[in-house]
Amino acid sequence: TGHIPLNKHLHCISKAPSPICSSCQEHEETVHHYLFTCPTYDRQRNIMRAELGPKVHQMKHLLNDDKCIKALFKFITHTCRLVSTFRDVTPPVRERGG
Repeated sequence: TGHIPLNKHLHCISKAPSPICSSCQEHEETVHHYLFTCPTYDRQRNIMRAELGPKVHQMKHLLNDDKCIKALFKFITHTCRLVSTFRDVTPPVRERGG
C-alpha cells in the first residue's frame, strides 16, 4: 500500500518536506526505491542478495517467503532507515529442538 514511513508517503501526509530520498537525494523514496534501487543501501542489498539469490528481486518473495522475510528484516535493521519508527527489527534466533 505504500503506507510506510518513507518520504514519498510521509510527504503525502505532510510529515516530510519532500518525497525525495534523504539518503541518495536522487529519486522519490518509495518502498521499491528503498528495497531495490537506492544506491545508499547497495552494501546491505548485496548481503541480502547473497543470502537469497534471485528471489531478492521480487517483492512477492520478499514479503511472503519465510526465509526472505528474515533476510528483509535484517536488511531493514542494517540500513537503520526505519529505526526511529520501529527500533530494532532483527528477527529473533530460534533455538533448535525447542
